[in-house]
Amino acid sequence: MRAHIPYLDSESLEWEEVLNTGAYRKVLSVDPVTTSETTFLRVSPGWQGPAGAHYHSGFEEALVLSGDVDLNGNDLLVADSYLYRPGGIVHGWVDTSPSGSDIIIKMGSATDLVSVGEREHDHEYDYKDKRVADGRPHIVHLRTGDRPWEPWPGGPAGAHKKSMSLDVNTTAETLLLKLDEGFKGALSLATDRTWEFVVVEGRMSLVDGTTFNMIDYSHRPACSGETVIAESPGGCTLMVWDEP
Repeated sequence: MRAHIPYLDSESLEWEEVLNTGAYRKVLSVDPVTTSETTFLRVSPGWQGPAGAHYHSGFEEALVLSGDVDLNGNDLLVADSYLYRPGGIVHGWVDTSPSGSDIIIKMGSATDLVSVGEREHDHEYDYKDKRVADGRPHIVHLRTGDRPWEPWPGGPAGAHKKSMSLDVNTTAETLLLKLDEGFKGALSLATDRTWEFVVVEGRMSLVDGTTFNMIDYSHRPACSGETVIAESPGGCTLMVWDEP
C-alpha cells in the first residue's frame, strides 16, 4: 500500500535518469509492496529510446502532456494521448521524440526493460507466455481529446470526467477530471475508495486550503479522511486513479 500523501510539490523532487535511456523522471510515489511507480517523465527534443524491442514485467500506463512521442516508428502520440499496456506486451523497437515531451507514467512494478532481440511483428504484441493477466485492455493509443466530457457523477456543476481505462475485475479506473474556469463548489471524493491524482493543467484548491499547481500530486488511501475540492478560479485538469 502506498503511503498517505496529502500533498506533494513536484518542484521539490530531483530529476533522475531512467535506466541510462536519456529520459529523466521525478518519482511521485512508489508502492512498497508491488513496487508500482507513478512518475513525471521528461524527454528532450530529438530523444531516441535505446532499448529496442522489449516488454515490462508489470503494466505501463501513460498520458502525454506536451510534445510528441513516436512509438515503434508508426504511431505519433501528442498531447492528450493515452496508452495502457499490460505486462508482457512487446513494444519500443523505435521510440523517438522529435519535439521533446512531458509524460505522466504509472508502472505496475519497478521500471524494467526486458529485451526480446529482434521483433516478431510491426505492431505491439504479447510476448509468448509473459502477458500478465489484467482486467484492462491493451490500449495502444487513445486520443482523449476526441472523447466528450461527461458530468461528474453526483455533481457539482462545473465538474466533468473522461474515463480512459477501466479494470472490469476490480472496478479500478483511470480518468481525467476537469474543473471549469471559475469553479467554486464542493466536489467530494468517496471516502471508501483510494484516490491518486496529479494536476496536469491549471490549479485548484481543497476545502482545507491546500492548493495544487501543475504536477502537484496526492495519494489518499480509502478511509484516510475526506477530500473535498473547493475551487479552481482559472480551471484545472487532473489525471485521477480511482481504486477500491
